[in-house]
Amino acid sequence: MHRPRLAAALATLVFAGSAAQAQTLTVATTQPGSLTHSLGSAVAKVATEFAGLRMVVQPQGGSGLLAINGRTSEFGFSNSFDVVYFTSGTGEYQGRGPQKNIRVAARIFPNLSPMYVRADSPIRSVKDLKGKRIPGGFAAQKSLLQSYMMHLANAGLTYNDVIAVLTPNVVKSADDFMAGRVDSFTFGLGAGKLKEVAAAVGPLRALPMDTDPAAIARAQAVLPTSYMTVVKATPNFPEVQQDMPMLVYDFTMQTHAEVSDEIVYKVVKALYEHKNELVATFAGLRRFEPKEMAIRYEGLEYHPGAIKFYQEVGQWPPKQR
Repeated sequence: MHRPRLAAALATLVFAGSAAQAQTLTVATTQPGSLTHSLGSAVAKVATEFAGLRMVVQPQGGSGLLAINGRTSEFGFSNSFDVVYFTSGTGEYQGRGPQKNIRVAARIFPNLSPMYVRADSPIRSVKDLKGKRIPGGFAAQKSLLQSYMMHLANAGLTYNDVIAVLTPNVVKSADDFMAGRVDSFTFGLGAGKLKEVAAAVGPLRALPMDTDPAAIARAQAVLPTSYMTVVKATPNFPEVQQDMPMLVYDFTMQTHAEVSDEIVYKVVKALYEHKNELVATFAGLRRFEPKEMAIRYEGLEYHPGAIKFYQEVGQWPPKQR
């Protein structure tokens, strides 16, 4: 090959390699076995295979919002209420000040995280947890404490009515249940950790929530973005033994304001177009509805790259729940 042409070809290869390397992304999750780790693994696989990007999972000890805000990860997953608290500097983030650079990329699915007991337990409802041992503290994952407080509030209880067993995060709380240190715990339906717990202690049973309007209002006062739904009994969720009322809140995918519009567009487009592939990696993503990826959350902003895609598929402006 002629030397100038060879040099030009080599320069092109170097540039292409640099561009590919520049698009290596990370998605922040909690530890292996958790819901967000399973979710992140599925999203990373689809983004890598279908968006022309390279995405890897980066487990964290706590919230992925910190990694996104600190620019050590481009994407992450959080409960919708936690994003509201984080961006506004309220709730458990009181005193940190508003964090203005977090953007929503997509609504993923409702977070179905009931309280569980052993299937043969005499505990039949959350109200029956009065005087029982449940996880508390969550120094490394404070948003989870809000979820427990929401369950208790729905039953007319507070942490003063139970025995709090301090634990750092969601995975450790499940380990505490396996070890017999707590009588109940919460975890996302469909997460691999639940299978591990059931293999260790026997079948699990989810506890229904109170549908009385006053009970719902108490729960929503703790978690403003929560809403009541009915989770149907299905072989995919053996812990739900009959159709069950459950207060839920959405899991959303976040990114940073400075992540390029092109990258965010490619990622949300890949999710929209490849639900089957997502489900093949993580069965819990059966709850993912591509036609409901844009939902309005008071106080939160969507990333422009995501907005561009949602405009193209008729999901913008976003639905009001």
